[in-house]
Amino acid sequence: MGDSRILSSGITRFNQAAADFLRIDSQVGLTLSNIALAATDKEKRIRTTKAARKAYDTIARLRDSVVLTYAENTKLDHNMQHLKNELQSLGQVFDEDVCPY
Repeated sequence: MGDSRILSSGITRFNQAAADFLRIDSQVGLTLSNIALAATDKEKRIRTTKAARKAYDTIARLRDSVVLTYAENTKLDHNMQHLKNELQSLGQVFDEDVCPY
């Protein structure tokens, strides 16, 4: 019986760490897209856009494997939509069938 509680506690901690990662990565992605939008240097704009897109794609790929609270899910949806909008304004193209954010 004790082993199942330890396992459950470990899974819960892992899930919370994963949820925190998604939240932080969405914030990093938004920061990078803002830097790209403000960049006057072409190389910096390309580099930060690429990093922001990588954050977006990573979140999109991992998100279904993490259990989020309603508030976490709502905030992540908002950040992802905002990030997607900024990435589109930076010239990124999204396949709507793959990731509908």
